[in-house]
Amino acid sequence: MTESKENESKNSTKEANQENAESSSISNVADDDTAGQIGKGVGVAPVSIDREEYLQSCREFSYDLRQLQLKNNILHRRLAEYYKKRKLEHVLKQLDGAIDLEEKYQQKLFSYEELKEKEEREISEIKSKVSKIRTQYLNRLENAEKNFDNLQTIEKNTGIGLIYSMKGKPISDKTVMRFLTLQKRKSEQSSALCLKYIRLRNAVNELEDITRKLEMLGPGLYVAHYEQLCLDNQNYLTKIEEREDELIKNRSKCTERNQILAHIREKMNHTDEVIEFAEADLGKAEMTLLQARAELGEVKNRRDKLRWSVEEERVKAGLLTRNDLLLDFQNANDEVVRLRERRQQLEQEIIKTTCDLRKTGRRVQLHNATTNNQA
Repeated sequence: MTESKENESKNSTKEANQENAESSSISNVADDDTAGQIGKGVGVAPVSIDREEYLQSCREFSYDLRQLQLKNNILHRRLAEYYKKRKLEHVLKQLDGAIDLEEKYQQKLFSYEELKEKEEREISEIKSKVSKIRTQYLNRLENAEKNFDNLQTIEKNTGIGLIYSMKGKPISDKTVMRFLTLQKRKSEQSSALCLKYIRLRNAVNELEDITRKLEMLGPGLYVAHYEQLCLDNQNYLTKIEEREDELIKNRSKCTERNQILAHIREKMNHTDEVIEFAEADLGKAEMTLLQARAELGEVKNRRDKLRWSVEEERVKAGLLTRNDLLLDFQNANDEVVRLRERRQQLEQEIIKTTCDLRKTGRRVQLHNATTNNQA
């Protein structure tokens, strides 16, 4: 670090000495040029320039230049140390595309000069237009003042010597002059009010244009559309959260179902063992089957007796034994239950639509209120 600092200081001192030598040579050349320019065409005295004054100013400027170069070198060194401490040594390295950047910078400078020339031309054109308009304005104002003065002189000439129709007395010159001064004052007030109205109208138009530009985010895009999109986005986010909650519930249900399936598999294994024991007991059941067949005859006799008794009871019951009437009754009850559920569903839909209509009405009222406030 110390060696690099010493090298940097040596390089900076060398550069400063070179620049001082160049500045001194440039100042000497400038002194020679200025001396030649000032002494040119003067043939009265052999020496017509005080060189000491120019040399003193050159010494002062060269001293200031050295001081500024030293200050610049110190600041460069401090910047280098700062970047090294911050581990930003890439800032001190030369850029790879420095030539391209210089070319781009030159192009930007050329474009800036073109824009500056264009701006100067536009300013000169605007100044010429303003001067023309000002001359037109002054001419029209002078013509208007002349016409107004002529009108007042005509009114004065016609007003002097007039007689009141009610009193029969002549009108005095003072009243005529008072009327003329009042007319002049009122015309000045009306012109001032017209000018104020024009200025206010232009200001209102500018403000309206500004509000329109503020309301427009782009071609065909307004702040109201952005707010509506924000509301839609919020609604979609809430729906997404609801769906995520449903997914979490479904995942928990799936885990429960998997546990139930595992438990069912264990039960199936147990049932397989039970089936094996049941097959062993099947032989015993067949033996009992033979005994049951023996008892079957007796049971059939009892069944016949029961059939006859049931038939007698059915004949006694009448219409209750008809299946079509019972089926119709059951269908009617099911239709009533279905219509009740449909009515409840429609009532819920009506409540939901009324809530939506109220919300939209409030939004429309808020929008109208904001538009009225802005207007």
